[in-house]
Amino acid sequence: MAKQKPQPKQKNINITPNNVQPATTRVVSGRQEERINFSFDERFVPAILALLIFASYIPVWQNEFVWDDKPYIILSDMVKNFDLKRIFTDYAVGNYHPLTMLSLAIEYALVKDQTWLYHLDNLILHTINSWMVFKLLQKLNGNFLTSIFTAVLFAIHPLHVESVAWAAERKDVLYTLFLFLSLWFYIKFDEKQDYKFYGISILLFVASCMSKGMAVVLPAILIITDYCFLKKPLSLKLFYNKIPYFIITLVFAYMATHAQKDAGADASSVMSRAYTLGERMMMSCYAFCFYWVKTVIPFKLFPFYPYPGKPNGNLPAIYSMAFLGVIILLGTLFWLGRKDKRIWWAGAFFLIAISTVLQFPFPVGSAIVADRYYYLSSVGPLFLLGLIFNRFAQKSKLALPIFGVIVLGLCGLSFKQTSTWKNGLALFSAADKEFPNDAMILSNLGWYYLEAKEFPTSKQYLMRADDGGFKNADVCRTIGSMFLDEGDQKTAIKYFERATQYLPKTNRTNWLFATAYYKMGDMANAERYYREAVTNEPKNAEYWNSFGLALTGTGKYEEARKAFDESIKLKPDLWDAYLNHSFTYRKESKFEEEIKELAALISKNPDYLIAYRNIGVTYVDLKQDAKAVEYWQKAAAKESTGEYEYNIGINYVARGDIKTATEWYIKSAKEGNANAKGILEKNGVKY
Repeated sequence: MAKQKPQPKQKNINITPNNVQPATTRVVSGRQEERINFSFDERFVPAILALLIFASYIPVWQNEFVWDDKPYIILSDMVKNFDLKRIFTDYAVGNYHPLTMLSLAIEYALVKDQTWLYHLDNLILHTINSWMVFKLLQKLNGNFLTSIFTAVLFAIHPLHVESVAWAAERKDVLYTLFLFLSLWFYIKFDEKQDYKFYGISILLFVASCMSKGMAVVLPAILIITDYCFLKKPLSLKLFYNKIPYFIITLVFAYMATHAQKDAGADASSVMSRAYTLGERMMMSCYAFCFYWVKTVIPFKLFPFYPYPGKPNGNLPAIYSMAFLGVIILLGTLFWLGRKDKRIWWAGAFFLIAISTVLQFPFPVGSAIVADRYYYLSSVGPLFLLGLIFNRFAQKSKLALPIFGVIVLGLCGLSFKQTSTWKNGLALFSAADKEFPNDAMILSNLGWYYLEAKEFPTSKQYLMRADDGGFKNADVCRTIGSMFLDEGDQKTAIKYFERATQYLPKTNRTNWLFATAYYKMGDMANAERYYREAVTNEPKNAEYWNSFGLALTGTGKYEEARKAFDESIKLKPDLWDAYLNHSFTYRKESKFEEEIKELAALISKNPDYLIAYRNIGVTYVDLKQDAKAVEYWQKAAAKESTGEYEYNIGINYVARGDIKTATEWYIKSAKEGNANAKGILEKNGVKY
């Protein structure tokens, strides 16, 4: 009798709390999936994900606003003024994402420029998104281990730090949340055939698109989900219920393209001149491979990855290798997916989600890749890793400990990467070493030093950026403004002229031109540019005040007073406008009118000391020295520089009263006035 061959024993990992039923076998995409007898109370999943995320992002609480945070938040009038009309109708920094801007406006209304709330909300949204990854994969795949592995990797992967630790990247975590929810309700609609869920899904898709334009990829994701998980055959019928989604996609794709062009971020013409079609295709292959490599090896992450140079007239060899890498990767995914369509879904999800920023055929911006582009698309590669870990767990008890070690390592890397977003210097210094002389990186270091008031260093970096071909109007305007402050108006004007050739356009360029000409004494050109500035921006009180000064310089006193009146109407506490208004009467030798206005100004703002000086000077001209001294004494009581005591001393000298003059010079010297000290020392008077 033949001996019966013994059957191999099944390896099980059994973690079964009393309140959870053991797992069962499920058919997925036409194949029977072997499952471990593993279960866990899902109510703990959000807490676990939150713990991992908040631990990995501890350094974020020390982080300042960096990079685009300022134009998105600090410098954004629509955010600071909670201007709902502009939030929903205007582009913001080359994008149309009103819900993102609305969220930032709400936060600004609550905490102004304190960063903690912006970071807290991003962490909360990222936690919810990580949980949604778990819930979606549980619903589609039905395997706890695969779902939790993928969700944990999504929660702590270092490539996600840019999207989470950067306040202005609210758009990533927000649009992804709405997209996940839209996908969730679409699946519910498929299960229940209840059009209520279908309508909710469409509304959530609109919300996703209103948070970031990259959401337009959802219809294609729905199609691959239908085919790979919901087991629907590829046919025209599959596309019918996607028509509303595709219509929404077309609308928001058009708006996104228009917004990019409006901000000068459409790089099509520049790229076409710099690279051939074949080179651009190879760069897209490089971008495709970049994210897969960084999924497994998340090191050397930077805020900016510039397009490659061509030192020998050709792209570096790695770009040709990337073309081969794409073929191998796609071929492998296709081959393995023949028996398991989940693999096709993972590969297709990544390709669809990343397609809008692969820079081919329509390049956008000045970076070949960006960590933030990986946020949604990462679901595909990370799901594949989840499948691999699940398979490993079926065969070895070491799977969970090894996964735990990997989790700790990724948490550490995310912790370190979060700290690089502390400020502009920390963020771009490493990138500057990796990509020396890149104009974008240089300009951001220039902005950092500008804010730190290290003007020579800032000007050096910004000029290097401009010399490197950055072609950015803000950079040129800032360099010109520095030369203007240094008194080099001619060089300043050259940079303002360069600014007119580039984007972003702003009416401030006219104001800067006018100011440069005003300082040069060219009142005709100053008047011309100030007039253009107030014509384009009639609600700007500062511009009206400056325009009035130019008109005063050209002798148009009546028109100048009208300009100052307009300035005062727009900003009643702009005291310089009152002073300048009174000065026009002085230019016409109408001293009584000037004195009347200066006295009224002092009555309105007793601490506006320059008005005391002017009224005193006018009284001196009218030979009413006692009145001049009276006003200067009032001013002297309000300040501690000794300036007004010194003026009084000069007045008594002019009247021949040296004794009284000396007493006032001594008072001025004791306040620290250098001129008074010099006079006393010259005459041997101790003070």
